[in-house]
Amino acid sequence: MTEQASLYDRLGGREALQTFASVVVKRAMLDDTIGHIWNHATEYSVQREINGFVDWMSEHWGGPDKYHGPDMATIHRGMGITEEYWDALFVIIDNAYEEFGLAPELVEEVDAYLRSFKPAIVGSPTLRNVAKEHPDMDVMDGIKSVGVVWPAPQQPARAAS
Repeated sequence: MTEQASLYDRLGGREALQTFASVVVKRAMLDDTIGHIWNHATEYSVQREINGFVDWMSEHWGGPDKYHGPDMATIHRGMGITEEYWDALFVIIDNAYEEFGLAPELVEEVDAYLRSFKPAIVGSPTLRNVAKEHPDMDVMDGIKSVGVVWPAPQQPARAAS
């Protein structure tokens, strides 16, 4: 039995991931629902975002690159990502899968992985709103310093009675 190539290799390596990430981020920036997220982004910050996304995919999908950024909850905490924003992003991602002719089994594998991070990305209050509600908050101490914990700790599953 032969070993299956890594997802990184099956997707085409770093160049393919770079193209995918660049297209998705650019289309997200232009989208009416979520484009405002990049209103004050700099060229450098967008390039850094794309490169970080590519490194993250590479590391998790068997490529040689390592992601050196924060975990998904930390990097999205305070952004105020809503269900509507999440859905808009995945319309863009779904269109990219189709445009790039990604095989259905690869779409399923990539999509399931990306969507698995929804609990770490969707639902945080915006940092601005937390600061408005807590004007004495030291932003260097973060939202947790004023009792806002996100994502919420997982509750242990209860046995059926």
